[in-house]
Amino acid sequence: MDFTLIGLPYDETQTFRKGASKAPDMIRSIFPKLETFVNGVDLTEHFIEDLGNLTKEQLSTANITKFPIFIGGEHTVTEWAVDKLKPKNVVIFDAHPDCEDSGKHDGVTKRLAGKGYNTYIIAYGLRTISKKEQEYLNSGKVKVIDASELATLKGDTFVSFDLDILDPAVLPAVGNPEPSGLSFGELIAIFNMLENANIVGVDFVEYTPTEKDNDIYLSIAGKLIYSIMSEIIRKKENKIA
Repeated sequence: MDFTLIGLPYDETQTFRKGASKAPDMIRSIFPKLETFVNGVDLTEHFIEDLGNLTKEQLSTANITKFPIFIGGEHTVTEWAVDKLKPKNVVIFDAHPDCEDSGKHDGVTKRLAGKGYNTYIIAYGLRTISKKEQEYLNSGKVKVIDASELATLKGDTFVSFDLDILDPAVLPAVGNPEPSGLSFGELIAIFNMLENANIVGVDFVEYTPTEKDNDIYLSIAGKLIYSIMSEIIRKKENKIA
Protein backbone atom coordinates (compact mmCIF):
# COMPACT_ATOMS: atom_id res chain seq x y z
CA MET A 1 0.00 0.00 0.00
CA ASP A 2 1.30 3.46 -0.88
CA PHE A 3 0.90 6.71 1.03
CA THR A 4 1.18 10.40 0.23
CA LEU A 5 2.39 12.67 3.04
CA ILE A 6 1.13 16.27 2.87
CA GLY A 7 2.02 19.06 5.28
CA LEU A 8 -0.53 21.81 5.88
CA PRO A 9 1.38 24.37 7.98
CA TYR A 10 -1.49 26.75 8.69
CA ASP A 11 -1.85 28.44 12.08
CA GLU A 12 -3.74 31.70 11.68
CA THR A 13 -6.88 31.35 13.79
CA GLN A 14 -5.57 29.48 16.86
CA THR A 15 -6.05 31.70 19.91
CA PHE A 16 -4.72 29.73 22.90
CA ARG A 17 -1.27 28.45 21.89
CA LYS A 18 0.18 29.17 18.48
CA GLY A 19 2.94 27.24 16.73
CA ALA A 20 1.10 24.44 14.93
CA SER A 21 2.39 25.75 11.61
CA LYS A 22 5.80 24.38 12.59
CA ALA A 23 4.48 20.87 13.16
CA PRO A 24 4.69 19.32 9.66
CA ASP A 25 8.43 19.88 9.31
CA MET A 26 9.15 19.03 12.94
CA ILE A 27 7.22 15.76 12.78
CA ARG A 28 8.97 14.85 9.53
CA SER A 29 12.28 15.33 11.32
CA ILE A 30 11.44 12.66 13.89
CA PHE A 31 10.36 9.95 11.43
CA PRO A 32 13.92 8.72 10.61
CA LYS A 33 14.51 8.13 14.33
CA LEU A 34 11.47 5.89 14.83
CA GLU A 35 11.12 2.13 14.52
CA THR A 36 9.38 1.27 11.26
CA PHE A 37 8.23 -2.21 12.25
CA VAL A 38 4.95 -1.29 13.94
CA ASN A 39 2.29 -3.71 15.20
CA GLY A 40 3.53 -6.44 12.89
CA VAL A 41 3.72 -4.19 9.82
CA ASP A 42 7.00 -3.25 8.15
CA LEU A 43 6.39 0.29 6.93
CA THR A 44 9.54 0.20 4.79
CA GLU A 45 7.69 -2.20 2.48
CA HIS A 46 5.16 0.53 1.71
CA PHE A 47 6.05 3.51 -0.45
CA ILE A 48 5.62 6.94 1.11
CA GLU A 49 5.61 9.94 -1.25
CA ASP A 50 6.08 13.35 0.36
CA LEU A 51 4.40 16.22 -1.48
CA GLY A 52 5.91 18.74 0.94
CA ASN A 53 3.94 21.57 2.50
CA LEU A 54 0.94 22.94 0.62
CA THR A 55 -1.31 25.96 0.94
CA LYS A 56 -5.09 25.64 0.69
CA GLU A 57 -4.95 26.67 -2.95
CA GLN A 58 -2.13 24.26 -3.78
CA LEU A 59 -3.96 21.38 -2.10
CA SER A 60 -7.10 22.06 -4.12
CA THR A 61 -5.22 21.39 -7.37
CA ALA A 62 -2.78 18.73 -6.13
CA ASN A 63 -2.80 15.33 -7.82
CA ILE A 64 -3.18 12.83 -4.98
CA THR A 65 -3.10 9.25 -6.24
CA LYS A 66 -2.07 7.46 -3.04
CA PHE A 67 -3.61 7.25 0.42
CA PRO A 68 -3.15 10.73 1.94
CA ILE A 69 -1.73 11.44 5.38
CA PHE A 70 -2.19 15.13 6.20
CA ILE A 71 -0.15 16.78 8.95
CA GLY A 72 -1.33 20.14 10.28
CA GLY A 73 -1.37 22.84 11.23
CA GLU A 74 -4.41 23.84 13.22
CA HIS A 75 -7.71 22.00 12.92
CA THR A 76 -8.96 24.37 10.23
CA VAL A 77 -6.94 22.37 7.68
CA THR A 78 -9.26 19.39 8.11
CA GLU A 79 -11.83 21.32 6.10
CA TRP A 80 -9.29 21.73 3.28
CA ALA A 81 -8.54 18.01 3.22
CA VAL A 82 -12.19 16.94 3.37
CA ASP A 83 -13.17 19.33 0.59
CA LYS A 84 -10.38 17.86 -1.51
CA LEU A 85 -11.40 14.21 -0.97
CA LYS A 86 -15.18 14.68 -0.61
CA PRO A 87 -15.91 11.59 1.53
CA LYS A 88 -19.33 10.49 2.69
CA ASN A 89 -18.39 10.56 6.39
CA VAL A 90 -16.04 12.59 8.57
CA VAL A 91 -15.04 11.07 11.92
CA ILE A 92 -13.36 13.43 14.38
CA PHE A 93 -11.31 12.57 17.45
CA ASP A 94 -11.14 15.77 19.52
CA ALA A 95 -11.31 17.07 23.07
CA HIS A 96 -13.58 19.85 21.73
CA PRO A 97 -16.60 19.67 19.40
CA ASP A 98 -15.41 22.69 17.35
CA CYS A 99 -19.00 23.74 16.69
CA GLU A 100 -18.73 27.45 17.44
CA ASP A 101 -20.13 30.12 15.10
CA SER A 102 -16.79 31.23 13.70
CA GLY A 103 -14.57 31.04 10.68
CA LYS A 104 -11.84 29.80 12.98
CA HIS A 105 -10.55 26.38 13.95
CA ASP A 106 -13.15 26.14 16.73
CA GLY A 107 -15.95 26.04 14.15
CA VAL A 108 -14.53 23.51 11.69
CA THR A 109 -16.84 20.62 12.64
CA LYS A 110 -19.95 22.78 12.28
CA ARG A 111 -18.78 23.99 8.87
CA LEU A 112 -18.20 20.44 7.65
CA ALA A 113 -21.70 19.43 8.70
CA GLY A 114 -23.08 22.53 7.00
CA LYS A 115 -21.51 21.38 3.74
CA GLY A 116 -23.44 18.12 3.88
CA TYR A 117 -20.82 15.67 5.11
CA ASN A 118 -22.04 13.08 7.61
CA THR A 119 -20.01 14.35 10.55
CA TYR A 120 -19.36 12.37 13.73
CA ILE A 121 -17.49 13.24 16.91
CA ILE A 122 -16.25 10.40 19.08
CA ALA A 123 -17.76 10.82 22.54
CA TYR A 124 -14.76 9.20 24.22
CA GLY A 125 -12.21 11.96 24.59
CA LEU A 126 -14.69 14.83 24.08
CA ARG A 127 -14.50 16.73 27.34
CA THR A 128 -14.81 20.50 26.92
CA ILE A 129 -17.89 22.10 25.40
CA SER A 130 -19.64 25.47 25.47
CA LYS A 131 -23.37 25.93 26.11
CA LYS A 132 -23.85 27.17 22.54
CA GLU A 133 -22.09 24.09 21.17
CA GLN A 134 -24.24 21.78 23.28
CA GLU A 135 -27.36 23.44 21.91
CA TYR A 136 -26.06 22.93 18.37
CA LEU A 137 -25.19 19.28 19.00
CA ASN A 138 -28.73 18.74 20.34
CA SER A 139 -29.96 19.55 16.83
CA GLY A 140 -28.37 16.34 15.56
CA LYS A 141 -26.59 17.98 12.65
CA VAL A 142 -23.32 16.66 14.09
CA LYS A 143 -23.62 13.29 15.79
CA VAL A 144 -21.73 12.49 18.97
CA ILE A 145 -21.31 8.72 18.99
CA ASP A 146 -19.85 6.03 21.21
CA ALA A 147 -16.91 4.05 19.95
CA SER A 148 -19.12 0.98 19.51
CA GLU A 149 -21.15 2.83 16.86
CA LEU A 150 -18.12 3.24 14.61
CA ALA A 151 -18.63 -0.26 13.25
CA THR A 152 -21.95 0.85 11.74
CA LEU A 153 -20.33 3.45 9.48
CA LYS A 154 -19.94 2.47 5.84
CA GLY A 155 -18.73 4.24 2.72
CA ASP A 156 -15.82 6.60 2.12
CA THR A 157 -14.70 8.02 5.46
CA PHE A 158 -12.14 10.65 6.44
CA VAL A 159 -10.68 10.51 9.97
CA SER A 160 -9.32 13.56 11.75
CA PHE A 161 -7.11 13.28 14.83
CA ASP A 162 -6.85 16.47 16.85
CA LEU A 163 -3.96 15.45 19.06
CA ASP A 164 -5.62 17.01 22.12
CA ILE A 165 -7.76 13.86 22.13
CA LEU A 166 -4.84 12.37 24.06
CA ASP A 167 -4.45 13.07 27.74
CA PRO A 168 -1.91 15.86 28.34
CA ALA A 169 -0.03 13.45 30.58
CA VAL A 170 0.68 11.60 27.31
CA LEU A 171 1.01 14.57 24.95
CA PRO A 172 0.83 18.14 26.31
CA ALA A 173 2.28 19.68 23.12
CA VAL A 174 -1.07 20.67 21.59
CA GLY A 175 -2.89 23.92 20.95
CA ASN A 176 -5.60 23.45 23.60
CA PRO A 177 -4.69 20.71 26.11
CA GLU A 178 -7.52 19.34 28.24
CA PRO A 179 -7.29 16.94 31.22
CA SER A 180 -8.78 13.44 31.29
CA GLY A 181 -8.06 12.45 27.70
CA LEU A 182 -7.44 9.08 26.07
CA SER A 183 -4.32 7.00 26.40
CA PHE A 184 -2.27 6.13 23.32
CA GLY A 185 -3.55 2.54 23.32
CA GLU A 186 -7.19 3.56 23.84
CA LEU A 187 -7.04 5.82 20.80
CA ILE A 188 -5.68 3.04 18.57
CA ALA A 189 -8.29 0.60 19.86
CA ILE A 190 -11.18 2.99 19.18
CA PHE A 191 -9.87 3.79 15.69
CA ASN A 192 -9.86 0.06 14.94
CA MET A 193 -13.60 -0.08 15.55
CA LEU A 194 -13.98 1.58 12.13
CA GLU A 195 -14.02 -1.88 10.62
CA ASN A 196 -16.64 -1.46 7.89
CA ALA A 197 -15.87 2.02 6.57
CA ASN A 198 -13.62 2.68 3.58
CA ILE A 199 -11.06 5.05 5.09
CA VAL A 200 -9.85 7.40 2.34
CA GLY A 201 -7.62 9.77 4.29
CA VAL A 202 -6.53 10.86 7.76
CA ASP A 203 -5.09 13.96 9.32
CA PHE A 204 -3.16 14.78 12.48
CA VAL A 205 -3.60 18.35 13.65
CA GLU A 206 -2.87 20.79 16.48
CA TYR A 207 0.60 19.54 17.41
CA THR A 208 2.16 22.64 18.99
CA PRO A 209 5.86 22.63 19.95
CA THR A 210 6.89 23.24 23.55
CA GLU A 211 10.08 24.77 24.89
CA LYS A 212 10.91 21.66 26.93
CA ASP A 213 11.08 17.95 26.08
CA ASN A 214 9.93 18.57 22.52
CA ASP A 215 11.84 15.57 21.12
CA ILE A 216 9.85 13.31 23.44
CA TYR A 217 6.53 14.77 22.36
CA LEU A 218 7.52 14.68 18.70
CA SER A 219 8.34 11.01 19.13
CA ILE A 220 4.87 10.33 20.56
CA ALA A 221 3.19 12.20 17.70
CA GLY A 222 5.34 10.38 15.15
CA LYS A 223 4.65 7.00 16.73
CA LEU A 224 0.91 7.70 16.62
CA ILE A 225 1.09 8.47 12.90
CA TYR A 226 3.12 5.32 12.24
CA SER A 227 0.70 3.26 14.35
CA ILE A 228 -2.35 4.55 12.48
CA MET A 229 -0.61 3.89 9.16
CA SER A 230 0.10 0.31 10.19
CA GLU A 231 -3.53 -0.20 11.22
CA ILE A 232 -4.74 1.23 7.90
CA ILE A 233 -2.49 -1.22 6.06
CA ARG A 234 -3.85 -4.11 8.12
CA LYS A 235 -7.44 -3.05 7.42
CA LYS A 236 -6.84 -2.79 3.67
CA GLU A 237 -4.99 -6.11 3.52
CA ASN A 238 -7.70 -7.90 5.51
CA LYS A 239 -10.38 -6.61 3.13
CA ILE A 240 -8.38 -7.85 0.15
CA ALA A 241 -7.90 -11.23 1.80
